Amino acid sequence: MNRFLLRPSLAFCCALSFAACAQPYAAGEAVVIPGAEVADWGRVARVEGHFGKPSPSSSSHSTKVPAVLILHGSNGIDGRGAYYAKALQDAGIATLEITMFESGGRPRTGTKATMPFAAAALKWLAARDDVDRARLGVMGVSWGGVMTLLMSSELTQGAMGNDVPKPIAFAPLYPTCSVIANVVQNRQSVFHGAETRMTSSPMLIQVGTQDDYEDGEHACDALIASWPAAARERTTVRYYDGATHGFDLQGRPRQFNDEFAHGGRGGMVRMWPSPNDAATARAALVAFFQEYLKP
Repeated sequence: MNRFLLRPSLAFCCALSFAACAQPYAAGEAVVIPGAEVADWGRVARVEGHFGKPSPSSSSHSTKVPAVLILHGSNGIDGRGAYYAKALQDAGIATLEITMFESGGRPRTGTKATMPFAAAALKWLAARDDVDRARLGVMGVSWGGVMTLLMSSELTQGAMGNDVPKPIAFAPLYPTCSVIANVVQNRQSVFHGAETRMTSSPMLIQVGTQDDYEDGEHACDALIASWPAAARERTTVRYYDGATHGFDLQGRPRQFNDEFAHGGRGGMVRMWPSPNDAATARAALVAFFQEYLKP
């Protein structure tokens, strides 16, 4: 595992320094995707999404381009996906941001309920004539970050089925590592044991040291320590000193109670936008996918 601690000159600041009228989506088109089923986990009839092609300025000469699936957090589509999608498109990478639920509508049964959305989206991307199915990546924030991390496990990939293409690079943002550690150790969870079957696909985890979902400033270290050596060696963690959960929030600061906060003990969660950290995280994420989704 590679670990970095970033100490920006400003740990967080008011969201007013972000674009006040941030658009919910980056450039592209609305799409409706046929649904999918993950056996015993759930089924979805259709998936709404927003697909964006690489910008003309990215000067890609390939007829097939890499693509990244973007998974939102518990707040639904709120501009964070667009923040990364635009930068990815400018770097020559297509994006697909899907809607799994509206703000506050996260399923009580956990991320297994939203895995069929991801399965449908990956199959749709792989079927496109302009997308290289061998160069698919996944990123997600918070709830979507949990999904992204777990999708790198052979357990999840096996449950999704052989007809769902396997992404080759994963970039979860603040994926609540402490919560995941509890989930994979729970014998009643469908993700029980997922940590022992993590693949060696490259992964970039980015999280703040003041993330209220975590049980400690460097909680992701403990989770990664339980992975196979090959997975640990291909994982990089970037900690943002003083940053909270959702440090890339595209709007006003938020604060709320959540039963999953503080490693599952419950309590208050802060989401304080930090433009400096967000810009650094976005640049790191784009560089990561450029490296691992190249031909």
